[in-house]
This record gives sequence, structure tokens and C-alpha cells, in this order.
Amino acid sequence: MEQVLRMARAAFNPPEDYPLQPGAETPSLRPTEFGVDWTDADRLLRIFCGLHWGMKGHDPLWEVRLEVIPPLQPDPLRSGGLNRVAARRAESRFREWDRFWHEDAPGNPVLLGASAPCTRFFEHDDPDSAAAEYLGGALHALQVSGCLLALLDAAREEAGTP
Repeated sequence: MEQVLRMARAAFNPPEDYPLQPGAETPSLRPTEFGVDWTDADRLLRIFCGLHWGMKGHDPLWEVRLEVIPPLQPDPLRSGGLNRVAARRAESRFREWDRFWHEDAPGNPVLLGASAPCTRFFEHDDPDSAAAEYLGGALHALQVSGCLLALLDAAREEAGTP
């Protein structure tokens, strides 16, 4: 798992002026996920990249998702369908792999993401490289589509930060 995350981070390689900075160099383990994070300087948004298995014992997923960090509330960022538009924009740069989804459940901090079951990559000759390419592609799509900047601007406006 750590090797997949290292390869995904290397494949992504964001520009120096990227508005979100990586957290710890080593992946962190939480109750339902294992992965790496990027956050903005104001700690409004978080990108998660890694393995997610959910609270209900679902099959593990390789996932990239964008979420708000409390105390920022996610619902104002969903007004007018901003997270839906952002998911479509990211998807426009990711179609060869998969689709981006959006989350509309009130109060849920997750705004959008891309997920694929781990078993999907066992069909490839090199499952680790295929998973890393998937994750790196999703991270890249968030950046080059402009959706991350749009959501970060909206989050800053909502939080009242410049």
C-alpha cells in the first residue's frame, strides 16, 4: 500500500505554487482509511489519497476525495451545485479511467472524489502501478481542471479569509 501511495505522489508531482501542501511524508492510518493528505494553508479543504474501506466493511477502494475541514461547513459549498460542477470538470480530465462522483448528503464533509475497488486493478499485469496511475490521474484531474481552485476560492469566501 505504501508503495502505491509513493508512486501516486510521484506521478502527481504538483507545481510549486499548488494551493494545497502535502501533510506527512508517510501515510497515516485512521479507522477507515490509510493514505496521504494535502491541505491548504488556512486548513479549509483536504485532499485524501489512499485506501478507504468504510464503516460497514465494504471492499476496500483506492480513492481520491476532496472534503472540507471543520469547522467549515460543507453545505454552503454545495449551494447552486458547485460540487457537482466541480466533479464534472474534474471528470473531463479523467475520462479514460473513471468518473468523479459528488456527495450531496447534508453535513457530510466530502464534496467529491473518484474511487475504484482494489480488486479492479488485479486484472492488470502490475496492479500496484495501475492503482498508482489511477490515483495520480485523479489528483492531476483535480488540479488541471480548475475545480480545486474554484472550491478553494468558495471555501475562503465562506470562511471569510482572503
